[in-house]
Amino acid sequence: MRKLLRDEVLEVLKSGRVDYVRVVFADILGNSRGRSLRRIEFEKSLNKGIEYSEALLYLDYKDTPIKQRYGDIFAVPDISTFVLIPYLERTARVLSFLTTQDNSPHPLCTRSLLTRSIDKLAELGYNIKVAFEPTFYLINFKDGKPVPADEARAFSSEGLMEQQNFLRDLIKYLESVNIQVQYINKHYAPGQYEITFSMGEALEEADSLITAREIIRDTARLYHLYSTFMPKPFKEYPSSSMDIYIKLVDTQNKSVGVDTSDPRGLGLSKILYSFLAGILEHISSILAIAAPTINSYKRYREVVTPNVAGIGNERHFIIRIPSTYRDLGVFEFRLADPLANPYLLLSSMIFAGIDGIEKGLDIDVNYEVSTLPTNLKEALYKLDSDTKLKYYLGKELVDTFIELKKKEIEDYEKEITEWEINSYLKSGW
Repeated sequence: MRKLLRDEVLEVLKSGRVDYVRVVFADILGNSRGRSLRRIEFEKSLNKGIEYSEALLYLDYKDTPIKQRYGDIFAVPDISTFVLIPYLERTARVLSFLTTQDNSPHPLCTRSLLTRSIDKLAELGYNIKVAFEPTFYLINFKDGKPVPADEARAFSSEGLMEQQNFLRDLIKYLESVNIQVQYINKHYAPGQYEITFSMGEALEEADSLITAREIIRDTARLYHLYSTFMPKPFKEYPSSSMDIYIKLVDTQNKSVGVDTSDPRGLGLSKILYSFLAGILEHISSILAIAAPTINSYKRYREVVTPNVAGIGNERHFIIRIPSTYRDLGVFEFRLADPLANPYLLLSSMIFAGIDGIEKGLDIDVNYEVSTLPTNLKEALYKLDSDTKLKYYLGKELVDTFIELKKKEIEDYEKEITEWEINSYLKSGW
């Protein structure tokens, strides 16, 4: 479906079909924040934006600000993202860019950051197309504890049957807001599902992922279920991941990543080898963004999770070159989980790829280039030490991200778990 233009949005507002508009932005951690406005107030906000407290940008995982900031920020609606929420009456929703009082991009606005990274790549004559493939669990609560919403087996038609009404409405709602679905799988674990979106422009697809997570959440609630994008919510079941499919093109959208005469046998062009080499050179830093929670690293102990920091055809490589690559020019980044901020993650990958292109880096096939961090603390250390990537992303943004995550780690390390009680309570008797 075609996105509405500004005049068309104004016409929709004047038609009386909409009473409320939600103005939403994504914070550094990828959470959706915003408020609902009466139609007339939304129309007034189109130029200057909606005023918010800057403290919202420093909220940690518990919504506690790590810094006291009393200034104002403005969420300026991006009218091209205006959609009607299909399951709510007379309610629309729009994504926004964050600005300071002088209308310049706020340094913690990751949506603006992604726009800047795309523009930088375009200066070199390139662009990327992306498609996200997140996995999530549908859950219920039993005796106060989460349990999978069904017991269907991996990739079975049973699972598609079990949740057919939820899945039918989910696809309908997604496509009504311009998010095209390629596939839905009953994934490996009970209650676990995987959805693959169509490929498009990086900013649009990052927007779509933010929107899709909201719609998946809301649709689950309509069916008296809960959804979770937590990477590993169950000890005994497989984790949830988010593969990203990427295609390197020129500014006319022609593939520049394919070379059928590639002597190394993968079919990659020289420019793509440099782009991927840049990503792999910064991969330990990118990991902090791709796997941004303490829980994320528990999934890397599983057999099916990629753990080789290199490129190759096999699925254990974090950058996989599928057998269809020569025809489609699409490679797969297999390191991320569904809680990653898509704007920040894509920006880090694009800037790392740019660094590889500008340095003329190269990479061997089927070769492990580095050992990946095994926990969030190690990954944050790598990100903090990566002066080049920090320069590209912005020192203030990276420092704030690291501070938010260190607070998370500190709180976690203070906890006394059930495992510790069971293991140590009677020690020394």
